[in-house]
Amino acid sequence: MKALRQIYDSMPPTIECPEDLRSRRVEVVFLALDEGDAQDATITAGWSDGLFERTAGAWQGEPLRRWPQGELA
Repeated sequence: MKALRQIYDSMPPTIECPEDLRSRRVEVVFLALDEGDAQDATITAGWSDGLFERTAGAWQGEPLRRWPQGELA
């Protein structure tokens, strides 16, 4: 999978598509990086406020074990 990331300080009205990605199935995501939008991004992701603070380290059962995953091909 090829990923292309470009950060603009000021979003232009149009964005040029790289030649090798034209006529292909792609995903396009626009994510505002302004400070004021950070809280909105958390809410729209579906996570409730404070979820990670309440649940991090909360597992009280048997220790979890990750089995070997094998070699990468």
